[in-house]
Amino acid sequence: MKSFSMCICAMVAGVLLAGTVTAAETVSAGKIKSINADKKVFVMTDSADKDWTFKIGNNVVINHGGKEGLSDLKAGDPVYVMYDKGFMTWTARYILVTIGDTKNCELIHGTAKSYDGDKKQLIFTDADGKDQTFDMGDAKVRLNMKEGKMDDVKIGDHVLAIVDKVGNKVTLKSLMIQRK
Repeated sequence: MKSFSMCICAMVAGVLLAGTVTAAETVSAGKIKSINADKKVFVMTDSADKDWTFKIGNNVVINHGGKEGLSDLKAGDPVYVMYDKGFMTWTARYILVTIGDTKNCELIHGTAKSYDGDKKQLIFTDADGKDQTFDMGDAKVRLNMKEGKMDDVKIGDHVLAIVDKVGNKVTLKSLMIQRK
């Protein structure tokens, strides 16, 4: 009986640890409701009036109107939040505040499917499994948050993109790849 209990405890611990290791990146949108700087958390309210609580990650990047930094988050800010959906805690990794130069922008994530160098087009499979084609144009490419180039992107890379949407026109502004 004792060995059975130990086996169950080991399985539960394994599941809990696996949950934190396999945390999936997710993007949600809403408005900042409140911020607690001491506890490093904020609450965002989505379009359905549901509150979401996020931990602010140690390496979080906040893009406020096109300028990236580690602060400038305020109650009332409209945002897109890319976060790790862990077992117990949701940790914000990238926050796009949609004001100023990023007023019409969205944050999307997915996988690089292919790149046509002649046409300078990236085919991107989003989180819902839908393929989207983006003209690279003047889009910035970053690898591990350092300036990069399209050649740095590998098919299958998980990417985070900032796209500008005006009417039916979608323009890729930034493509970010995070590799270990």
